[in-house]
Amino acid sequence: MTSIIDKHRKNHGLGKPAIGANAKKATEHRAPFEEIEEHFRNCMLAPLEQAQQIEHADIVIGIPFYNESDTLPSVIETAIEGIRTYYQDSKAVIVCAGSPAGRQALESINSASNLMDTDHITFLLEDELLNGKGWGIRAIFEIAERLGADVVLLEADLLSRNENGDTIGLSPEWIRLLIDPIKAGEADMIVSRFDLHYFDALVCSHLTYPLLAAIYNQPIRHLVGGQWGIAHHLLRAYLRNPRYAWETEFSGYGVDAWLATAAVTNDARICEAHLGAKIHRRSGGKEDIVLRHLANALFGEILNDRDWWASVRNEHSVPMLIRLPAVGTPKVSVIESSEMKPHLIALKYQAGFHSYYSLYERIFSQETYNELQNLSRSDTKLFNFPPRLWAEVVYALLLAYAFGRGFTRGDLLNALVPLHDGFTASRAGRLHELAHKLAGLPSEEKERLLSLESEKEIDELADEFRRQKPLLIVAWDKEAASLEPPVPPVTFREFIPGVQLIVPTELVGRDGNTVTANGIYENIFTQHKLEFESFVFDRLHVSREADSVEITLAIKDFLRSVEDAFIPHSDLSTVEGTNQTVNTIFNIFPRNDSFSLIPKIAVDILYECPPLILLTKLGHANIASTLQEHDPCDVLALAQWTEEREYLKGLWQILSEELRPEHFAPSDIKFVIVRHEDFPALVELRNSTALDKLTSRIVVSNLHKGMGGEYPKLRYFTTIAKDIVEAERFGEIWQQFAEVQRDFGRKVVNSIEGHWGQEALSAHNIFEDGNQRILVERIRQMADRIAADGNQQLADKFVALADSYHLALILPDGQFVTCSAWSWASYSFKGGTAFPPPLSIHVERDWASREFLVEYYKAFGGNEREVEESIIELMSQGKESENLAPILLGTDSEADKMVPTTPVATFPEQPLAAELIRFDGNPILEPIKDHFWESKYVLNAGAIRLNGKVYLAYRAFGNDQISRIGLAISEDGLQFTERLTSPIFEPSAVFDQKGCEDPRLTLIEDRVYMTYIVFDGVTAQIDLASIDIESFIDFRWEAWKRHGLVFPGFTDKDAVLFPERFNGKFAMLHRVDPHIWITFSSHLNVPWSRKEHMILAGSTSGMMWDGHKIGAGAQPIKTEYGWLLITHGVDYAHVYRLGVMLVDFTIPSKLIYRSPNPILEPENDWEVGSDGKSWTANVVFTCGAVPRDKNKEVLGADDEVIVYYGAADSVLCAASVTIGALIPEAFRGGLNDKYTAPAK
Repeated sequence: MTSIIDKHRKNHGLGKPAIGANAKKATEHRAPFEEIEEHFRNCMLAPLEQAQQIEHADIVIGIPFYNESDTLPSVIETAIEGIRTYYQDSKAVIVCAGSPAGRQALESINSASNLMDTDHITFLLEDELLNGKGWGIRAIFEIAERLGADVVLLEADLLSRNENGDTIGLSPEWIRLLIDPIKAGEADMIVSRFDLHYFDALVCSHLTYPLLAAIYNQPIRHLVGGQWGIAHHLLRAYLRNPRYAWETEFSGYGVDAWLATAAVTNDARICEAHLGAKIHRRSGGKEDIVLRHLANALFGEILNDRDWWASVRNEHSVPMLIRLPAVGTPKVSVIESSEMKPHLIALKYQAGFHSYYSLYERIFSQETYNELQNLSRSDTKLFNFPPRLWAEVVYALLLAYAFGRGFTRGDLLNALVPLHDGFTASRAGRLHELAHKLAGLPSEEKERLLSLESEKEIDELADEFRRQKPLLIVAWDKEAASLEPPVPPVTFREFIPGVQLIVPTELVGRDGNTVTANGIYENIFTQHKLEFESFVFDRLHVSREADSVEITLAIKDFLRSVEDAFIPHSDLSTVEGTNQTVNTIFNIFPRNDSFSLIPKIAVDILYECPPLILLTKLGHANIASTLQEHDPCDVLALAQWTEEREYLKGLWQILSEELRPEHFAPSDIKFVIVRHEDFPALVELRNSTALDKLTSRIVVSNLHKGMGGEYPKLRYFTTIAKDIVEAERFGEIWQQFAEVQRDFGRKVVNSIEGHWGQEALSAHNIFEDGNQRILVERIRQMADRIAADGNQQLADKFVALADSYHLALILPDGQFVTCSAWSWASYSFKGGTAFPPPLSIHVERDWASREFLVEYYKAFGGNEREVEESIIELMSQGKESENLAPILLGTDSEADKMVPTTPVATFPEQPLAAELIRFDGNPILEPIKDHFWESKYVLNAGAIRLNGKVYLAYRAFGNDQISRIGLAISEDGLQFTERLTSPIFEPSAVFDQKGCEDPRLTLIEDRVYMTYIVFDGVTAQIDLASIDIESFIDFRWEAWKRHGLVFPGFTDKDAVLFPERFNGKFAMLHRVDPHIWITFSSHLNVPWSRKEHMILAGSTSGMMWDGHKIGAGAQPIKTEYGWLLITHGVDYAHVYRLGVMLVDFTIPSKLIYRSPNPILEPENDWEVGSDGKSWTANVVFTCGAVPRDKNKEVLGADDEVIVYYGAADSVLCAASVTIGALIPEAFRGGLNDKYTAPAK
């Protein structure tokens, strides 16, 4: 099945602001989800308790009701008769779920005698928030899922009558038709189809049928037939996301659209059941209500399923010649005719057009609008609304529904009603003309021909919708592209150095609120840091001033104490000692049964595929003699470690084709002890244990003498405990596969063949973390047992081991430290010494990865159960290596191309850069109290050298709390003797009303370009301005050209331009929190393109000086070795420091060097700041730098650069350093030849 995956993709693939805004509007009138869900859960307590007492059922007959007290008892009676007639050997339960108004109906069925001998659960959802058919269906599904039953849904107002000995309408046979294909394994869903008059169910004929056929490739004719058969395994698709269901038209007619589309996108096999005539209480005047409800629900499903249906090509050519598989046969019965007056319906269209013409004019093309307008004025006798036009207007309304553009969904749905009237009038008119021509025929023959013509027209309408689907996709993609943010919504965060978790920058949640990856990361990091510190400082009593070496030694001492206290005197180098150790682990570690291969089938497999190498090793000539001494499941498990690859491939092929659910059963998890000499494959993999999932056997070997590292018993304990948990979890998954039955063998083999995930957020890694999390909880339970046996000291050690099992952190000195018993034992076991490096660990990586993914997904509106279901489905498909982020969060498919591929190196792997040397005369600029515009703070200056002078364009902040830009001038770059008394640049628009901040100056050809940040009080954005050199020098500030916003509406900061083009394109650095991005453009006009973006360098992780965020600083400076970048970094305590990077001459997106250390950090009083005097404490921040030498364009190792920086966001300072000190020699050697000075 591809379904759950695609359903997740559909829910999260868009995430566009306009769509999110509409989603929010759509839910504003509803009670909060948490409230309505709590009400539902309270109402379900008693019914689910009854289901628990019943325990199990094969079939649930579900009947949602309103208050149909006169018809409901007979519906139940007929259903019971159907069960007794066709399924007398099956256990059935009648479940009636009523709306709050259904008290009388409930009393009528509870007093009915026919229910006495049948298990039944009848109740009301007595809460007005839960009013409607959809809630009743959900309640029925919850009960059926609990009982393990397939479901038949019936309506409560069904009737029947007897004609000539035949039952017309509801009959016991309906039960058989709606469940037989499911029981036979031939279908997962049955939809009802009735013999209807051609003027009945027009909403289905005109809207739902063509849309389902075109969009979903599922020609479901009567979507609101009301009677359904649903396989038990499909219920999970409906129940796994209650929030999603709540946000659809769940309570009304829209529930049918939800049932159908969820089945389709869950790869369900659907067939139709011909049930004959449908007799029920007609309620007139509902057509428009049904149309609005169904359109709203189906449009919503199409919107959410966008990624699914756009990727599914039309399986059948136009015209569409297929039909759904069917059971039953259409019955010949007298069908009541429906009165239809085309003239009156056309008039209704014309009146409706004049009510909505302004909306139509905005939504439809001019040509379409003109056609509709002409119809509004035409003679109703000549009224012709062709199928082409109907498909056009439906698709146009669908696009407007999806992308907003200022329309409310309520208006769009209301505007659909007159259009449907117009199309209905046109069709009715044509059929009336045909009826007139056929007037001479017998009435029955005439009606038959009219029915055939109507059927043909509806099929042609579906074909028209299919023809126009490619145009819809093109238009949809164009609308979606127009809503894409200026910069790709991609980011990554690292909990473990070098392990990038690539996800969307932010998402619009299902409640309409925005959630950010940064927010999720910060919450988790803060929690992990607190847990790490609590373990190290409080539990291990390490001094808070300790360095990373002292902390690591304390962790090792703790683990050694656990190793020494656990199973003392055991010798893992002997088979006897290994057996003693494993026995102890099995006795003390809590475990449950698995669900695995039964011995009889293991015997059959061994006879069909005898493991010849193993037989020889065991000293047997054939399987028969082997099985006299060995358990067949043990033999099958051992064969995995002796036989050649071809044997295993053949075995998997046979298992894939022949395994059946009945070949598996609940079973105890057992271990098999072997000598390492006999099974060298285990030793070669540097493992001591191996789980054979198929048989729930853990193969354990003894150790070579002197091997095992420092913590061999911890290694055995953690791996065996994890194998036990894994065996249990695979058993649970296979039980789910067994319930579905279809493709059981293939799914089992796919799940165990081994599909390792290279992506940090792969389904494999997240599943592995699930095993480790259960292991940790079992360790806590084990500690309780140890304490109960009187060994409190050892119990406390295991509690501490459990608490620290997932903890790891990179410390301020750049050293990565893990507390995990698994990682230390594994690293040492495999020959590692010193500290386990970050890329060798798995538990801490997967723990943080899962937490990040799940918390982000939950904040978005999902839940952890959905994550698990996605993993299980991928495992069943053999796709465990797939990345879950695109599936659950909608991560951009091109995201990997935008993220740096080289991990950030730390010292000593990366050499240090020298620190800047502060100017003795700091600060070089301070506020001037007499200038209102710069009376409080001066900071963050862009710098440029023109005609031998250094010009500082600095940010000034005055009493009015608005940022402006001032100018100071220096001959030597350090003594600024000239300073203008007025700003050279200040706010001029709404988007910069709170200030122009952090200017950076770049000389490009004959103009000075200034990138700066504008702030309106809410959003910080990048703006661009320029001025010719002569005007700048002459202070003619009226010559500024304000180009405008570079990325309109997008929060962005720290922008600076490169002074040269690269392959004809300009390049800009900017900071999309928390990383430095680089963007290219063929021009300097604004806005810049949405293309050619990538992350140049990301923030690091943990407590590193640049672990919180980084940003561009001074304008790029050309050196003989590449472009020098002075950047800033911020740590977890929000301290700002400066760093340095070097990027390639011709490919500035290629990072050559990044300093692992800061080159300047707050130390002096004006940098650290003080209360009442400084704007922001602990800040050094640069926007500009210049060469010390006035005549140098390209700097060498001995050349000096002056860096200007804001200190505590309050004053301006300067520092200097040589290029050679900033760029270590390893990154200078051999690179000089790379640069060739441009010809003059």
